[in-house]
Amino acid sequence: MKTVIVYALSLLIMASAIAAPGSSLQQKFNETFPNAKNVKWTDDKDGFFVSFTQNGNFKKALYNKDGDFVCSWKYTDGNDLPVNIIIKLNKKFEGSKILGVTEYTAGENILYNVKLSKGEKLYNLDILSDGTIARQQKFNTQVN
Repeated sequence: MKTVIVYALSLLIMASAIAAPGSSLQQKFNETFPNAKNVKWTDDKDGFFVSFTQNGNFKKALYNKDGDFVCSWKYTDGNDLPVNIIIKLNKKFEGSKILGVTEYTAGENILYNVKLSKGEKLYNLDILSDGTIARQQKFNTQVN
């Protein structure tokens, strides 16, 4: 029985070691996301997912199996949107309220998914970093 327990513990330790990212990946992560808190790594078939908080925002990042950055997501209230996007939203959706923003970064490309409300309408927008609205969905909140 002791042998079975020791064998099971050995397998568990080996599996944990395989799933954990290497120290060079953790160093890259710490350089890219300084002051990250509540860091949790998950091994995936595509690479390593990491979830964490930074500067009060919840974030996720994906690194491939070679340890290269693939993409990241940042979930915010919209207070840190770039000025050009805020100006565009204020002009096109005057009087609206931002409900939440997901900032998606892949390489040098950034996409902002903005959810906002205006009156009885909800909007789901994908906005490029230059302020171009790439996709817009509109929903009614009024129940008939």
